Amino acid sequence: MKKRIMAVALVVTMAATAFTGCGKSKTSSGNAVEVKDFDPGIEIDTKSKIELTVWESTGGPDEFIKAAGESFTKLYPNITIKYVNVESADAQTKIALDGPGGNGPDLFAAAHNIMGALVAGGYVSEVPAGVDETVKNNVIESAAQGATLDGKMYGYPVSVETYALFYNKDIVDEADVPKTMDDLLTYIDGFDKKDVNPFVFDAGNAYYSVLFTNTDDNHLYGMNGDDITQTCMNTDEAVKQMQTFVKLSKAVNMPTEDISTKYCDAMFLEGKAAMTITGAWNIKTFEESGINFGITTIPSLPDTDHPAITFQGVRCMYASAFSNHPNEAAAFAEFLTTPEMQKLRYDLTTTLPAADIEVDDEKGYIAGMNEQLKYSYPMPNISQASLFWSAFGSAYANIWNGEVGNDDASVLSELDKANQTATKKG
Repeated sequence: MKKRIMAVALVVTMAATAFTGCGKSKTSSGNAVEVKDFDPGIEIDTKSKIELTVWESTGGPDEFIKAAGESFTKLYPNITIKYVNVESADAQTKIALDGPGGNGPDLFAAAHNIMGALVAGGYVSEVPAGVDETVKNNVIESAAQGATLDGKMYGYPVSVETYALFYNKDIVDEADVPKTMDDLLTYIDGFDKKDVNPFVFDAGNAYYSVLFTNTDDNHLYGMNGDDITQTCMNTDEAVKQMQTFVKLSKAVNMPTEDISTKYCDAMFLEGKAAMTITGAWNIKTFEESGINFGITTIPSLPDTDHPAITFQGVRCMYASAFSNHPNEAAAFAEFLTTPEMQKLRYDLTTTLPAADIEVDDEKGYIAGMNEQLKYSYPMPNISQASLFWSAFGSAYANIWNGEVGNDDASVLSELDKANQTATKKG
């Protein structure tokens, strides 16, 4: 995986502006920035009046699209951007309903791992030749990898994400922040603060618990993420690592139904959890709460000398296959990957840029996330990968909750069952 370098620098200062409702912003956002020397890799109409509709989530990404739209319109006055609130998690379902009928967007945001389904359904257009090379040059290698399926690029990466270890500095001394899973187990065992959990994480969520079955040589569906015949999550090495998962389950001593992501976030936010595993999407919320926290890498598993290997998500913009303005949509999506727009998005959302750029990181949050990112890989984006989530979510939960034996044979049997389900062809 390509190493990212994030320096401590603040490049753009912006005024905060409130937005209400959906649709195009009627007044200046106050966040637009100048982008010089942008030359799209595709020919666009610079005379006709064009409005591009963009679906995005609220809570920061909406502000980014509005501000980026204003910046783009300064370059191309004939093209305006209309923002419509469609949460990225809902985009796949909604594009299938609205796209064919001509009521969909020109661009929409969604995670990279649903790309296979979007392509199979005929809902998205391939990134045009000429634009694809520029986008690849604008973003980090792993982001480009996540935006590509079967050698073709379909997504325009706008941010990346993984998860790391968040710790409350008022509870955990810096010297006690665990570097290994054994350190974590020792810390939990010696923890004596009342009404505070030493460590919580959503163990029944395959997105997180996959870190216990990932290895240097085995990633989900193979090193290229495209081998549907095997998940590679039930190897001998994975089974061995799952013994640490079992030990952790006994130390935490809470069933998966009691440690959902929502619960873990709330406990950390309220100062009732010393440590948790979550992602950069929570930085803004945690900061606003006033909690004194730090971010570092996931503790290493036994017999390894690096942080545990995590999933990487790539948030992409997709050009709708039903757009009446495909070239202009591609140009705006390409525009969102420029360094200036990537800096703007980071400042408005506090999510990790998809580009290798300098950001303000006075408190070291991004440095911690960025270090973990080196030990992550993009989730597979083949359509069959959807089979993984429930199959392995159940397996991890059953093992954590002690519903199967803790010995290697029992753990292997549970992982084998999940592997069989997650490799069915259909």
